[in-house]
This record gives sequence, structure tokens and C-alpha cells, in this order.
Amino acid sequence: MYRVPVAAGFLVLVLAGCHAGSTAGPAASATVVPVSTTTPSSGFSVPGTHRLTTVYRVSGAVSSVVVTSHVGDVTVIGGSAGSAVSVTQEAEYSSTPPVTSRAVSGGTLTVTYSCPVQVVCGVAYVVRVPRDVTVQATADAGSIRLTGLGGRVTATVKAGSISATGLTASIVSLTTDVGGISAAFAAAPATVQAVTRVGAITLRVPGSASYNVSVTDHLGKATVSVPQSASSPHDITVTADVGAVLIGPLA
Repeated sequence: MYRVPVAAGFLVLVLAGCHAGSTAGPAASATVVPVSTTTPSSGFSVPGTHRLTTVYRVSGAVSSVVVTSHVGDVTVIGGSAGSAVSVTQEAEYSSTPPVTSRAVSGGTLTVTYSCPVQVVCGVAYVVRVPRDVTVQATADAGSIRLTGLGGRVTATVKAGSISATGLTASIVSLTTDVGGISAAFAAAPATVQAVTRVGAITLRVPGSASYNVSVTDHLGKATVSVPQSASSPHDITVTADVGAVLIGPLA
């Protein structure tokens, strides 16, 4: 196994090809429409690799989004209410393009891929959604970036960081095995859970509210500089096995 830098902004960890992708098609309530596609071209990050970028627009009602990238970054950007949902996927592969899927069922858009066995294979995603959509983002190897989301947010990474800005979501869960977590909230959340095995955690929340804070930091310094109250309706639970923890007000 080795690492390869990729121009799309994610790291490829090989071997690939052990993940199964969804084959379900879009439901009648929404339509996935290809907007633009670029043909494969020789990549410059790794000799002999190729890159394929595709953009899709989803018409119809979408209330939740599930994005899974086995190897590659995931970026989810919240827009105004009623704004269109779009998916930009950038695949990097050595011989055979990954098999990507986008399925809509019951108002949930599911985006993922599978890879034939080869040396390099991964997909990075940029998903644009209305800000109040529920978001579940997963990356085995790669970073997750979240911006301007107001619906329930769940982000999970095995190896990589999680960063979030402008969150107004009331329920947020952020977990990474190896990598840091950084999140800034534009509105006081009801429940935040942040967990990392190895990596620092930084949470910035409005200083106008008090918070019921619980921190477990096995090896690292914990700094909490927000108002605290055991009876607060705003719960923050943080666990870091190895890494510093900072919970403070927005600058």
C-alpha cells in the first residue's frame, strides 16, 4: 500500500477494488441529469493515471444526501432553501474508470462508487445541496469538508480530517480515526459529538449561549472557554484519545 498525491485534492491509498457500489437507479420522484462530462485524460500526479470529471444535477425533491467515497475527499456545500442539488465527481484511476452510482429513493440521494482491482482508483465529490438537507458523509481515506449546513450532519472518516464552517445544524456528529476535527457553528447547536482516535479537536460555537460540555482527553490538553451549565439545552461531547481539545467562542 502506498500514497499518491492527486490533483483533485485527495490522496489515493491502494490497493483498490474491494468495495461494492450501489446499482439502484433514480426513483420517479427525482431525476439525475448529466450536465457535463470531460473525457479521460492523462493525469500528471501519477505517471500513467487518468482523470475523469462529471457533473450531475438532481431535479425533484431531495431531503437527505448520503455520500460515500472509499478513497477521495468529500465536500458538501449548503445553499439557499430550494436550491438545486448537484454532484461533481472527479475520478482518478490507473486503467479502468470506477463504476459510480447516483440513486434517489424516498427523497434520499445516495452517491458512491466501486473500483475494479487496479493500482490507483478513487473518486472525490463536491455536492451542493439546500442548507437544511440532512447530510451523511463518509470517507475511508480522504478529508471531509462541510460548509453552510443547517440539517442534521453526520461525518465519518477512517483516515483524514473533518472541517466544517458556518454550521447552523442542531444535531452534528463528527468522527475520525486518524485526523483532526475543526468545526465552527454560526448558531448554537443542540447536540454535538466529536470523536477522534488520533488528532486534535477544535470547536467554535457562539459565546452568547451556555453549554453542557463533556470532554474525555486521554493524552492531550483540553481547553474550554465557553460558558458552561449542566442544565443547558446545548450539549457538547468530545472524545480524543491522542490530541488536544479546544472548545471556544467564535472569533
